[in-house]
Amino acid sequence: MLFALLSMMPVVLAQRPVVRAIMGDDGRVWTEQVEGVQLPPASRDALEPMPGFPLSFASNTSFKPMRGVALADLDGDGSDEIILTHNEEINVIDGQGTLLWTRPLTGGVAQYPAAVGDLDGDGSPEIVALTSYSNARGGLNVFDKDGATLLAEQLTNNPLICAPVLFDLDGDGTLEILFSGRGKASAGISPGVHAWNLQGEEMPGFPFEMPSTPAFTPTVADLNGGVIFTATTSALYCISFEGQELYRVDGQDAYKYSYQSPLLVDFGENDWHLVGACHGDNPNHYVRDAFTGEYRSGWPQPVHAWSYSAPTAVKNGDDWALFMGVSGEGDVFYQYDIDGHVASGFPLQLSSGIEGFVSVADIDGDGENEVLTSFNLIDGGNGFIRAWEMDGTEITEGFPLRPMGLSYMNGANLGDIDGDGNMDLVTLTYVQNFAPDDPVYVTAYALHQPVEQVVFGTYKGSNDRCGWVREPEGVISCNPPSDLQGVGMGDTPAAFLLWNAPEEGSTGLLTGYRIQKDGEWIEELPAHQTQFLDEDVAFGETHDYVVAAVYDDGCEASSENLTLLVEYDAVGEALQQVGLYPNPAHGEVQVEGQAVQRVEVFDLTGQCLLSFSGEIKKMNVENLQNGFYFVRLHSVSGMKTLKLLIEN
Repeated sequence: MLFALLSMMPVVLAQRPVVRAIMGDDGRVWTEQVEGVQLPPASRDALEPMPGFPLSFASNTSFKPMRGVALADLDGDGSDEIILTHNEEINVIDGQGTLLWTRPLTGGVAQYPAAVGDLDGDGSPEIVALTSYSNARGGLNVFDKDGATLLAEQLTNNPLICAPVLFDLDGDGTLEILFSGRGKASAGISPGVHAWNLQGEEMPGFPFEMPSTPAFTPTVADLNGGVIFTATTSALYCISFEGQELYRVDGQDAYKYSYQSPLLVDFGENDWHLVGACHGDNPNHYVRDAFTGEYRSGWPQPVHAWSYSAPTAVKNGDDWALFMGVSGEGDVFYQYDIDGHVASGFPLQLSSGIEGFVSVADIDGDGENEVLTSFNLIDGGNGFIRAWEMDGTEITEGFPLRPMGLSYMNGANLGDIDGDGNMDLVTLTYVQNFAPDDPVYVTAYALHQPVEQVVFGTYKGSNDRCGWVREPEGVISCNPPSDLQGVGMGDTPAAFLLWNAPEEGSTGLLTGYRIQKDGEWIEELPAHQTQFLDEDVAFGETHDYVVAAVYDDGCEASSENLTLLVEYDAVGEALQQVGLYPNPAHGEVQVEGQAVQRVEVFDLTGQCLLSFSGEIKKMNVENLQNGFYFVRLHSVSGMKTLKLLIEN
């Protein structure tokens, strides 16, 4: 009976030493043994790693990676690659656990994840990684999707202890790279925020210099002309896209900024607020008005322990849910509403803290979101990824996951690494013995739910790391024109295009078409017109045509490319004066001229629809659908092809 009761307990007390992770002021992860702590419950039907995982990499002796990995489809095949930055290298891994490529990183040790985005606007993603510490003490690295180095700049004595942020600051359609540099007074390098383009040039107005050290991933949004939030330990700054200070909030009551990069969230109808945390001797969680820096009513909320927590903000039904954690033990994981009220079931009282980023997704297909967290303990060489219902109830079906190593300061990265359309979870963990053989582990788990159910699945919510969180928007989609066909032939040069209207299912209303010729847009047509005659051509020329459907919600969808050769139809002397009247035709068309012995009417696919023989003077075309056709006229001296528009 006693055994049965014990087996039903949701948690167990550890009877052997367990290791707890903590972060020092110098950025190093330290560990300490603890005894008699409550461990998470054992999972039922525990999830096993996907084939090919875990993978092990050599770690840096002192500085471990934090805030997870990046998951991004680099090659456009429909599956995400895993992008790991750690030690002094970057690794790209596919969904089968195959290492695709590895490159060294300039400037020291990578502690934060890479950012991924199309920097140059060519439709292909680039990868940006920052480094710090070691002898080089700071570097900016940019790679293309295949690992070619596009930029490798060493910023000596300017360590970059943050993730890069990708954002189009100047509106030119390309992304700039923003990052915080700690500087070094003895080397004459000021701390501040930098903004570089892909050519390695600092943007006008930058760097934005600050009087003390930032260790802070900037938060960036296109808000009132553009704002950037950054911080030192003693102050929070709001600056413009031109590098001008808009306002500053100084730290008070012995609390400090830095490390906990905030999110900029629209609570509804342009109600923008900054959501974040402070550490120091009086730590707190805060929500501030983004336009003024003033606290929102109900904030700040004091917490009992220092925190490196990265906040998460998600829409839960009609309301926002804000998640933040702390270190230590006791009340360590909070869910708030926007007015500072702690949600029912929270804070969670645990034996160790939650300070990695928090992921949110519907992981069980019940139509409700669940919450995924790291944990600061390691037991028997394995760490924890824990799962919770939104009411704070811990999920034990398949969870907690037990990857090898500490999950401290990391979390659950969500994407689709095998291309099956379902959600996969990737963990980044490590061993910290301050030994040269300390490993870093990457482990993947299949969650068997549609990847579209991911709500917040990476550090700062997206691979650009900008931290700009908005009300979920409806998906805009549109269908292209179908079956684009054409003919380029006749006794006068012309190219004729015909297509079918888009299939139903677009979110917007079709307003018209745009015609592209050889890469340039040449004509706009109304929605009812599905044909186009281009007479600006010459015999022997080849042209490429594309037709785009245009919708009232701003969506455009283009057809496949059509290549046409404009060919000449030889015309005998007896057919020089032959013509068709009227054109456009209404029911009947007259054949003008002499010596016509046979007439054929073709559609644009080349199918002959009508054929007449003998001395032809007129044709009945009332059974043909409206549109363009080609009429081929034959005589003993040759043939002539004319274009005919039917408007019955």
